[in-house]
Amino acid sequence: MTVLSMHARRVLLCLLLLLFGCHSQVAQVGNLSVTENDLACQVKVSELYFPGSGQKYVALSQLIKGYLCLEVLRSLGHRVDDAALEEEARRIDRETQAPELLGKIKAIYQGDHRTYLHAFVGVVYGERVLYHEVFLPSSEIHKASREKADAFLQEGLRSPSSFPGIAKSKGLETTTLRISAKEGIRPAEGKLPSPKSPSEAHLEQAKLLIRRLSSLQPGQLCREVVEWPEGYQVLRLLRKEGSVYFAQTAFVPKRDYEDWFWEQAGKIPVKISDHALQEQLLKEVAWARRIHVQ
Repeated sequence: MTVLSMHARRVLLCLLLLLFGCHSQVAQVGNLSVTENDLACQVKVSELYFPGSGQKYVALSQLIKGYLCLEVLRSLGHRVDDAALEEEARRIDRETQAPELLGKIKAIYQGDHRTYLHAFVGVVYGERVLYHEVFLPSSEIHKASREKADAFLQEGLRSPSSFPGIAKSKGLETTTLRISAKEGIRPAEGKLPSPKSPSEAHLEQAKLLIRRLSSLQPGQLCREVVEWPEGYQVLRLLRKEGSVYFAQTAFVPKRDYEDWFWEQAGKIPVKISDHALQEQLLKEVAWARRIHVQ
C-alpha cells in the first residue's frame, strides 16, 4: 500500500468520524432525535436571541420543549411532517418582522436545510400550533372554565344587582371598565393612563364589547359570555355617558397552559445520552423535572 493511499485513508477516516460525531444522538424525545449538530446550531441560535445564553443545557432545553410540542401535536392527530414544516418555513419567511435576524439564523445552518427545517422551524411550528391552534380555541380543554362563566352569568341574570357578591362567592374579582370606540378599553377607577393611540386590535376589542352593551339598559347583564383567547368575560352595563360605556365585568381565565401541556408532555419518554448534561439541565431549568426522563 502506498504512502499516498494510507494518507487518503486517514483523511477519509477523520471525515467519517467528524460526520458521525456531528450526527450522533444527544437525546431522544419520543420519536424525534436531537443530534450533536442540532444542539451545536441551537447553541448559536440561542446566543442570537439571548446574548450570554449560548450554553448546551439551554439549547437542549429549547429543543426538548419544542420537540415535546411536536410529539403532543402528533399524539392529538395533527400534522407533523416535512410538508407541514415546509409550509411553516414559508410562513416564517413571509411574516417575519426581523428579516436580518432570520438571515443570521439561516446562516448558522450553513445551507443544511433539513437541520434548519427540523431543529428550528419544527420548534417554532410545534410551540405556535400547539398553543394558538390547539390549546386556546379548544372547548374541551377549557370546559370547566366555560361552565364556571356560564353558571355565574345565569346567577347574575336572576339577580343583576348582586353581580359583585356572586362574583366573590365564585372566587372572581370584579372590575369597572371604561369602553369607547376611540379610546378602547380602560379601567374606570383611578387615574387614567397617559393618552396614546390604541392599536387597531385593541379598538376592535372595544367595538365588540360595545356591540354587546349597546342594546342593554343600565344594570342589565349581557346575556352571552364573551370569549377571549385567554378566558371568558361576563359584562353588566352600569351607565353610558355620551359614546362611552361603563361596565362591570368579571373574568374567568382559561385553563393554565403549562399545567395542561405537562399533563400531555409528561407521557412522552425523553432519553438524554450525556449524563452530565442531563444533570445540568435538571438542576438549572425549572420545568425540566417534569420531563419523563428514561
